[in-house]
Amino acid sequence: MTQHQNNTLTVYRASAGSGKTFTLTIEYIKLLIDENVNYKSILAVTFTNKATEEMKLRILGQLYGIWKNQLASKPYLDKIAAETKLPIKIIMNRCGQALHNLLHNYNYFKVETIDAFFQTILRNLARELELSAILNVGLNDIQIEHQATDELIDQLEKGNKIIYWILDYIQENMDDGKSWNVIGKIKSFGESIFKEYYKQHSEKLRATIGDDKFFYQYTKEIKKIQQEAKDKMAAQAQIFFDIVEKHGFNINDFSKGDRGACGYFLKLKSGEFWEDEKIYNKSAQNASENPDAWVTKKFCKDGEPIYELAKTQLSPLLHTTESIRVVEARNYKSATLTLRHMYQLRLLNSIENKVHEINQLSNRFLLSDTQTLLSQMIQGNDAPFIYEKIGSQLEHIMIDEFQDTSTVQWQNFKTLLLECMSHGYSPNLIVGDVKQSIYRWRSGDWRLLNNITQQFEDTETVACHSLSTNYRSNRNIIEFNNRFFTQVVEAEYDKLTELKSKEAEELKRAYSDVVQEIPAEKEPKGLIKIELLNSNDLYQEAMLQSVADTIHTLLVNGAQIHDIAILVRDNKGIQTISEYFTATWPDIPIVSDEAFRLDSSIAVNILINAMKVIARPDDLIARAFLSKAYNTYIKNVTSNVVIEKSEHINDILPKQFSEHIEELQHMPIRDMVEKIYSIFHIETIQSQNTYICAFYDILERYMQDNIPDIGSFLEEWDDNLHQNTIQTTETDGIRLITIHKSKGLEFDHVIIPFCDWKLDRTDRQIWCSPKEYPYNLLPIVPVDYSSKWMVGSIYEEDYYHEYLQNVVDNINLLYVAFTRAKRNLFVYGKQDDKESGRSKVIQDFIEGYSFEEGELDIESTEKSHKQDEANVFTPNYLKMDLQIQNRPTINLTFRQSNSSNDFINNMDKEISLTERTNYILHGNILHKIFSSINTSKDIPQILSKLEMEGIFDDNDSSFTYDRISNLINKRFEHPIIKEWFSGNWQLFNECNILRYNQLSNIVEVRRPDRVMVNDRQVIVIDFKFGIYHPEYEQQVREYITILTDMGYTYVKGYLWFVYSNQIKEVK
Repeated sequence: MTQHQNNTLTVYRASAGSGKTFTLTIEYIKLLIDENVNYKSILAVTFTNKATEEMKLRILGQLYGIWKNQLASKPYLDKIAAETKLPIKIIMNRCGQALHNLLHNYNYFKVETIDAFFQTILRNLARELELSAILNVGLNDIQIEHQATDELIDQLEKGNKIIYWILDYIQENMDDGKSWNVIGKIKSFGESIFKEYYKQHSEKLRATIGDDKFFYQYTKEIKKIQQEAKDKMAAQAQIFFDIVEKHGFNINDFSKGDRGACGYFLKLKSGEFWEDEKIYNKSAQNASENPDAWVTKKFCKDGEPIYELAKTQLSPLLHTTESIRVVEARNYKSATLTLRHMYQLRLLNSIENKVHEINQLSNRFLLSDTQTLLSQMIQGNDAPFIYEKIGSQLEHIMIDEFQDTSTVQWQNFKTLLLECMSHGYSPNLIVGDVKQSIYRWRSGDWRLLNNITQQFEDTETVACHSLSTNYRSNRNIIEFNNRFFTQVVEAEYDKLTELKSKEAEELKRAYSDVVQEIPAEKEPKGLIKIELLNSNDLYQEAMLQSVADTIHTLLVNGAQIHDIAILVRDNKGIQTISEYFTATWPDIPIVSDEAFRLDSSIAVNILINAMKVIARPDDLIARAFLSKAYNTYIKNVTSNVVIEKSEHINDILPKQFSEHIEELQHMPIRDMVEKIYSIFHIETIQSQNTYICAFYDILERYMQDNIPDIGSFLEEWDDNLHQNTIQTTETDGIRLITIHKSKGLEFDHVIIPFCDWKLDRTDRQIWCSPKEYPYNLLPIVPVDYSSKWMVGSIYEEDYYHEYLQNVVDNINLLYVAFTRAKRNLFVYGKQDDKESGRSKVIQDFIEGYSFEEGELDIESTEKSHKQDEANVFTPNYLKMDLQIQNRPTINLTFRQSNSSNDFINNMDKEISLTERTNYILHGNILHKIFSSINTSKDIPQILSKLEMEGIFDDNDSSFTYDRISNLINKRFEHPIIKEWFSGNWQLFNECNILRYNQLSNIVEVRRPDRVMVNDRQVIVIDFKFGIYHPEYEQQVREYITILTDMGYTYVKGYLWFVYSNQIKEVK
């Protein structure tokens, strides 16, 4: 019996260092040892593979520790005993049994990422969604969108309306004084198709914006509003100047001339009427209320013509005009914002269609489309339907890092969660922390957690608890963070209150638990040091030196190198720091995935530049780099001589390379790279083998998924592949990591350099849903994010909402960074930073340029070497020196095997030798095709993929796309075969069957081509592409026997001879 038994959903708001993973593990184990709970019915989801691995290891390790009564597991055992009231012995025994169940049924140990969970559902819904079951999941949305845009433009033909759309867009840009080259802008804007908000409205948008008549009428209406606003304000300005002229005055007769009250109407006349603070300044405000502001003191009295004019006509006119201006400025801003991206907007649908076309041809499904597609499928279906597709009945759901859940993800999950909650005593768990929500760029929405009770009709079923005690950090650090973030939140709350009280209250609620409690036993230890550096030309150099000095101080005082972490805002900072330490402190090991990019390897750069020279022999830049690198790193010759002529470059390069480029051009890419490696003796460069192996892996993957063309590979390398990094399990070094990737980690000593990032980016668009006519004829509109334009327009509410999101994003980045520190915290930023900079908030708090509190706390070496009992499930990594050996090429001759020779000799004598050879050459490919087809609908996609891979040969009339397509379609006309590929079966194509042979005492593997199951029978099929042999039947009989032994009662077996389209049942 647990403490939250009456609530079917418990929500923990878990602040940093408050024991979130401990709590999750406790709750999971409590379910595992409950006799009424089936371990197969528990689902726990996290948001990263790393968090999933950590959670699984923690659960397994603590089950083992409790079972074996290990000292390290005592806190878990005590907590479980206190909450369940079960005897210790029973808990220990049940933990042992639960561990046994999980290890022997590991596929039911459902702790996985949210993406993996929904991918499972998607694949099981492939039939309902009309998708192929052998989809490749694509991750690089942006790359595919850019490719789609390029292809869309390349394939445009004269008369295509898209050409006119692009020309209209170019003309609009030129009218505004902008560049005519709009391709980059179209690509950038096209990335919107992957945004969750766009996807939710894309269907409605497509129905409107795709209608040329609607687009014309809509833009005409909005432009009319825009022009009318300009005309009205120009008319008001003209009234003013007519009055002044009629009475014989000019601008200089009035106080301050064009800088005074008259400046208001001058701006109206020039069309500058929409910027409130600029036009309705103090001079204008005074002049609308007080006629004295119009004239100098000399004429400031009754009876003076100019003063009487100001009192009777000009002040009232300004007052009236201002009330008109407020309305028209709102109209003008709203219309301008709406029209600004209208020409790009109508291109989105075409880009989106092109992306779908490319994906379909590549048999690829984008991971980013998963949630939207499932949302459309799940709507209207109940949970049992989804459980059927999962393959199990869920009773308990746990969601970790809930603050990073997107709206669509939550709606998809909510269906399952509500079903679990309806089962009465069925504890479910949500854990998260609004203050650590830093993944909004991945559509994470912290407001879901902030308003979690509003998500449920029956709020009594939801219990919210706060884990507010920080067990991680030293007392000094906790107290500093409490003061710092309280002040920061209060300052932002006051600012938002002035602007928009509704958003201010949302912010206040989000940080209601920002002050953490401190365990009584924690002593006042730890150092907090903040330095804001002079923002001159030497800022970066001074910053890097400060980091180096801090590390030196820590090491001198006994800190262990693996206890130090450097946290930065982005990967650019990682590169900068990594390069600095490599050059100045090479003996200090830096551990960072992002730092070890492939393009930072000299060996990889030699390979790439050699490939560039082979592909483009006139590429002098690549040749020059190659010669310089070869001289410096392989021949160890240091030279500052500038190479002026290409022939001098060739003199430096190895003759095996420079004189055999044409020969290298005709090599397959893999062989070419190996030859380059050998020619340049790259193995002599130290510490490069890991990079080389990683490069080979990437090259291999590229050739599997793409056309193996050197030009295409080099283009993809420059665009994307060069960013790949070496993954390492190395931990004995200073961790260099981004703030985003540090979430969930902790370090004794944390250094945060370059704490000066920009708070708010205005060079971007946000999607808004207009609420007023005629703007709302479109469901969504892309709007430039700008306070100057959005405040005072129909999009004002959207601005304040986005402003709040930015505030939370930036507070949270600091919160996550500052709370990683256990013992000491060092922060370095910029002096007198702008309002838009992060250092400004820090300077306001410390009221100066430097701050130091507490004393350096470093754990003694003796204590740091003491370790708790290790988790027996933690993998041990063996460090090995990786050696690459390049072996000479061996010329091989083909010798036909006896079986192949018998096959040829036993074929129909009437078949020619050429036809026999084609049978052999094509049989394997056809076998692969038929093994890949689930239903007849898969045929076009699979053949298109093979065509893109270059499998078909237009020079071989027997093996063209059309020939094979006709062959397959004719075979599928047979009624039996048509049924086999109808989609009415559960399929197991090319799946291994394991059988234990008691006689030989070994596990045997059998792999039938196709096994089909329904509720009545099982059918096993073997595809054959030659003539009949008796042993074929024996093989199928063995399959039938194995399937019968597996428990299937009605099993049939068939041989299908594809070329002759004959079917033979095996009895």
